[in-house]
Amino acid sequence: MTPIADFLSQVTLFRDLDGEALATLTPFLTQKRFASGSVVFREADESDALYIVERGSVAVSKHVQDDVDIILTRFHAGDFFGEMGLFDAAPRSATANVTVDALLWRLERAAFHAIFSHHPDIAAKICYRLVIVFIERLRATNEQTREAIRWGLEATGYSLGGAQALFGRKST
Repeated sequence: MTPIADFLSQVTLFRDLDGEALATLTPFLTQKRFASGSVVFREADESDALYIVERGSVAVSKHVQDDVDIILTRFHAGDFFGEMGLFDAAPRSATANVTVDALLWRLERAAFHAIFSHHPDIAAKICYRLVIVFIERLRATNEQTREAIRWGLEATGYSLGGAQALFGRKST
């Protein structure tokens, strides 16, 4: 197995791929090096690729207001981000900044579509893993939203009854 295929075999996204499938996948990826402080992409940029972190660290942040950005999450070796760019041409929803010199692998939307066309079995396995990750990330976002609402209610002095009037009754 090549060094890149060996690395990819350890990435959750490609967990279900065997050595042959990983060898088929690698030509669709391009290697990108970023120095600490570099921007991989900015919020509102064109969304056209997924990135896999082989080395380094990337912080993903969201612009809140004026000069305030909030870090949503950090990605390290073996993680991937930007997956919405494989499916949707909507602008990037956040900014990705390199915090430790990074070696990233880029999978462009066009390459992903080529995998679908020529290697549907590989694409299906990748999509299955993407769905699992989407679910995990959505659950985490739901929990963060719940905590933000709870904090906001406590900070503004809303009672539970007032919150139920605003947001509706608890579902059963």
